[in-house]
Amino acid sequence: MTFKYDVIVVGGGHAGVEAALASARLNRKTLLFTLALDNIGMMSCNPSIGGPGKSNLVAEIDVLGGEMGRHTDQYNLQLKHLNTSKGPAARITRGQADKFLYRTKMKTLLEETENLEIMQDSVDELLVENDMIKGVKTALGIEYFAETVVLATGTFLKGRIVIGDVKYPAGRMGENSAEKLSDSLQKNGVHLERYQTATPPRIDKRTVDFSVMKPLYGEEHPRYFSIYTQKEKNNVVPTWLTHTSEETLNVTKEMLKFSPIVSGIIETHGPRHCPSLDRKVLNFPDKYDHQIFLELESSESNELYVNGLTTAMPPFAQEAMLKSIKGLENAKIMRYGYAVEYDYAPASQLYPSLESKKIRGLYFAGQINGTSGYEEAATQGFIAGVNAARKTLNKQPVIFDRSEGYIGVLVDDIIHKKTPEPYRVLPSRSEYRLTLRFDNGFMRLLDKAEEIGIVPEDKINYLKKCREDVYKEIERIKETKVPMKDANELLEKKGAEQRLTKGVQANELLKFKEVSYDDLAHLLHIPEYPEFVKNQIETMIKYEVFIEREREQIERFKRLEALSIPEDFDFDTVTGISNIAKAGLKEIKPLSIGEASRISGVTGNDIALLLATLKK
Repeated sequence: MTFKYDVIVVGGGHAGVEAALASARLNRKTLLFTLALDNIGMMSCNPSIGGPGKSNLVAEIDVLGGEMGRHTDQYNLQLKHLNTSKGPAARITRGQADKFLYRTKMKTLLEETENLEIMQDSVDELLVENDMIKGVKTALGIEYFAETVVLATGTFLKGRIVIGDVKYPAGRMGENSAEKLSDSLQKNGVHLERYQTATPPRIDKRTVDFSVMKPLYGEEHPRYFSIYTQKEKNNVVPTWLTHTSEETLNVTKEMLKFSPIVSGIIETHGPRHCPSLDRKVLNFPDKYDHQIFLELESSESNELYVNGLTTAMPPFAQEAMLKSIKGLENAKIMRYGYAVEYDYAPASQLYPSLESKKIRGLYFAGQINGTSGYEEAATQGFIAGVNAARKTLNKQPVIFDRSEGYIGVLVDDIIHKKTPEPYRVLPSRSEYRLTLRFDNGFMRLLDKAEEIGIVPEDKINYLKKCREDVYKEIERIKETKVPMKDANELLEKKGAEQRLTKGVQANELLKFKEVSYDDLAHLLHIPEYPEFVKNQIETMIKYEVFIEREREQIERFKRLEALSIPEDFDFDTVTGISNIAKAGLKEIKPLSIGEASRISGVTGNDIALLLATLKK
């Protein structure tokens, strides 16, 4: 039997799902491998999507044709708009997904997608000839051939579950690990290292005392992740807030000797922004009131996710810690928390397209690149899937730079900056936060969406019209004069302290924090625009000075990015640069001066010497 495909995707998690869908939607014959068909799109840990930076990623791939945003909007227990009192760069949506429906409906979607086949099997070996991917070989000894392959293996490469002093092979509790693929990668020159992540226990909702906890409800009319979502109203299922106590602190301190972190059973690094409770106690020995959020896993289940109680302590320690928390004194554990250690391939071995520098046609996406988080995985999967498909069509890869989206920030960071723990995208990592807002992905990425070709033409044209409306309306408002009397009446009505001494343009009036775009309807005609269009008009006028300042910074950045470095350039010919800089340049092989400047250890002096050599 001969099995031939355009694109093969290995792994059915969030990265693999987006990669497979993107490839199939680009009319490439695609095969998705998964170790367990029923666990496609599984949320291994927190049942949430979104957060600072993460929401931006979801919104960006949505505009480009990704699935995570629409799927979360459809299959969630609650959505909530956060940071509304802060500036526009900080405002995002966070969703609590229905884990059961998210997973099962994603499997159905994949099964019904044209050009996409799914196979349950373990990929054990890469088929490589002359440093070029040819396909894969499975545990059943079957060879599958393809022009490109995307590896989205999550935590399954030589995965090891740890609970207390118990350690055994598994990629996720109850599932096998992939034991042989790591060896094949190393045989073909791919360097691997180890990371670790962990998850908290799940408890029975029926054994919890919610009367002593604070319920936190979602919004019936939230700002959705997807610009295409239209719903009459959304679910408002609550989460519940409680806190650890002094007793929790004391119990955990007593049990620390059993922690695999303390005993040394776990030697690898985990996500810094999601520490275990035992690590919190180690790092903050005097703090006892840590927040604990109880999140329902699904409307179809009584399981509660204990957000804030991540641990790989032994079962008796988890029981003792849990029962010291207010409202959980009688809680019954349904699944114990655990850690998982796994192989990953540092992303410095990749081009910005996420294609391997070692093996042509091989792409890496998700936790195999040293990242953490569903959103980061989905984003990389989408980009890898798109570029793997484009390679089979002899098209140039689609590349995102740091000024275009959090997509660009994520990819650029993991390739050029080494971190001691799994990478998580954060607003602080972006130099252009005000430009890369959660709400304006369609303004920034519409041309890229058209280039990729997944989003239907009618939707592209609709969003183009919306973008044009934003710019036209801003110009109209700037040209519209508001008499002093009318302007002051509006300011008084809105509770503003300041008064004007002369008439102003309508855009100057809108810059008052108390005045919204809809408030201008008292003074001039406001067209019937969608909410996301009105939001852009208001934000771009209110923050015009800051957005313009950032635009100038982006133009300087673009000039550096435009200074290209030949792909075969010999960095040994650059005399005078430090050994650290030379080693970094030779490892990464940057394709522009801008990219070279962001490599760890490369200084301004090194860049000046590099430029001088290139001019010669």
